[in-house]
Amino acid sequence: MVECWLPYGETEVHVSIPLREFLGVVEPKIGEVVRDVEAAVREVAERPLGCEPLSEMSEASTISIGVDGGLPPKAIIQALPGLLDVIEAGRGLEGVSIIIGLGLRTRGVTRLLELIRRGLPRGVELRIHTAQSEVEELGRTRMGNTVEVSKPLIEGEVRILISQFHPDPLSGFKGPHTALIPQLSGFKAIEMNRGLYHQGSTGLGVVEDNPILMDSWDALRLMGIDASLLLVTDHRGGVVDTLYGDAEAVWDKALNDYGDIYSVEVESADIYILSPGGGRFDFDLYHSLWALRALRKPKRGGRIILVAECGEGLGAPGLSKLSGVERLSELRRRYMLGGEVLHLLRSLQRSMRIQLVSALPRHLAEPLGLTVYGAVNDAYEDAGRGRVAVIPYALSITP
Repeated sequence: MVECWLPYGETEVHVSIPLREFLGVVEPKIGEVVRDVEAAVREVAERPLGCEPLSEMSEASTISIGVDGGLPPKAIIQALPGLLDVIEAGRGLEGVSIIIGLGLRTRGVTRLLELIRRGLPRGVELRIHTAQSEVEELGRTRMGNTVEVSKPLIEGEVRILISQFHPDPLSGFKGPHTALIPQLSGFKAIEMNRGLYHQGSTGLGVVEDNPILMDSWDALRLMGIDASLLLVTDHRGGVVDTLYGDAEAVWDKALNDYGDIYSVEVESADIYILSPGGGRFDFDLYHSLWALRALRKPKRGGRIILVAECGEGLGAPGLSKLSGVERLSELRRRYMLGGEVLHLLRSLQRSMRIQLVSALPRHLAEPLGLTVYGAVNDAYEDAGRGRVAVIPYALSITP
């Protein structure tokens, strides 16, 4: 038997697979991480790509730093002091505010906020933004979507974003644009942006002609950002590189230098056992289901076992209000947030059986056609025999 471990919330769970049926574990092979992130941030902030050094920007009377709250907590805690050191050396920290963008997430972040607050110098204001927080409407993108941005972020004379470069199931790769949508935007803006799922090519690593990506960048340009700190992150939450400068310049460089490091080949299998990648991704069902995008062309008649804690529930209204809808055309017509990932789920369920290992209550999962199991081995035993591929970090690969 082969013992495989998969991330599950803040812990791991295992499954035992007969050697003769085991195809292997699919995960990216990424190089070494940055040992001293704080020092690396201080260094790149003074030799930026396409904008002024941070020490020159810090002469402004107010500085707003928007942070992608979906970053690995350790990366946030390591990176923030580097920026603040440069700002403090030039002007002190009065008038500096940090806004942690949590987007659709409203629960389960207490520990993260406590850790960040503990490491902040006195005088720095820490604020939280969710999709229900106060926003300022700035206009519309070329696709007609509303741009709603965290009001405290807009109020800064200088605006800086801390974001990550990492695969994204909707915009292809994360970056400054995903720090804005969904993390620092209002609910309406997020819902409209995600609705573009039905209007073009999207997916993990899909950049060309991606309507969600294009719309997000339109929104960011309307908002106006003075600089972006971009952290290239790996599947385990480590920081591979730090880039600082003009938002588009740093994202273009990251895409050029690191766009291929997440690439893997997913073999054809009868059974796929996959995890979104642990607590960064599996806090609710809406975000967890996007892990299914790691499978480009799964085999008809196959089985998928999704291992995701989902301790914060469904995560989007469409997963409950549209749960009884089976027709794909009807899901598009009646779109609301959550309907796009339900469309993905229903598409796969036409030819495959999908099982869920989760803490999600059965009464929430079963209307979606998902059978809930308490252990991976139980789900695997119920899946029957066949060749098995294990994908422990499904939202950190580009298949």
